[in-house]
Amino acid sequence: MLLGSLDLLTRDPSAWLALMLASVVGVVLAVTVHEAGHAWSALQLGDRTAQRLGRISLNPARHLDPAGSLLFLLVGFGWGKPTPVNPANMRGNPVSGMAVTSFAGPAANVITALLLGLPIRAGILPWNPPFQGVPLLSGGTDAILGDIAAYAILFNILLAAFNLIPLPPLDGFAVALGVLPRRASSVFATIGRYGPAPLIALILLDLLIPVPLIANMLSPIIDVLGLVIVGQSPR
Repeated sequence: MLLGSLDLLTRDPSAWLALMLASVVGVVLAVTVHEAGHAWSALQLGDRTAQRLGRISLNPARHLDPAGSLLFLLVGFGWGKPTPVNPANMRGNPVSGMAVTSFAGPAANVITALLLGLPIRAGILPWNPPFQGVPLLSGGTDAILGDIAAYAILFNILLAAFNLIPLPPLDGFAVALGVLPRRASSVFATIGRYGPAPLIALILLDLLIPVPLIANMLSPIIDVLGLVIVGQSPR
């Protein structure tokens, strides 16, 4: 993301600023609908914890985590303020309930991206792949709106894909516990005792070695979602 475009900052500060503005819009929207999706899903299953804290809201201030949002802008993956959920309050199996609630965040991102892609699919807005130009600097209103939509689609897809990595505290871990057979789920749950350490280790390894591990894991998901939403990869 922005760390990969520091050369643009030195060459053309106004272009870098435009890129940052488009990225901020995308990150704010993606994180907001993601966390609101968790809160809404928990309420449907009987847990009012997030509702009582005002988290069923599209107000970004209720969902943004400063560090997670900054990391998202800088390197392309991050997080929002965790949505408080109490599985004990959910109807039915709490493990299955947590799986559904966890999956609701990425699902909300994909639905948002699909909605943003409708005017592009219909030809109302142009599709400008986010990584193939600098946004907001050329064309009329439709081109600017197309750029904003493209970056919002990109960040919604990125947040959905990243959170489906099956490591704690990401959503994919709870989803995996809910869909695996009981014995396999019990074994896999032991990873949870290490907290975020496995994820931190993966991120550090990704930064230290020349092979982009996380990008290689997420690229197939991003490409498929891009094909479904706008007919081509957003990369």
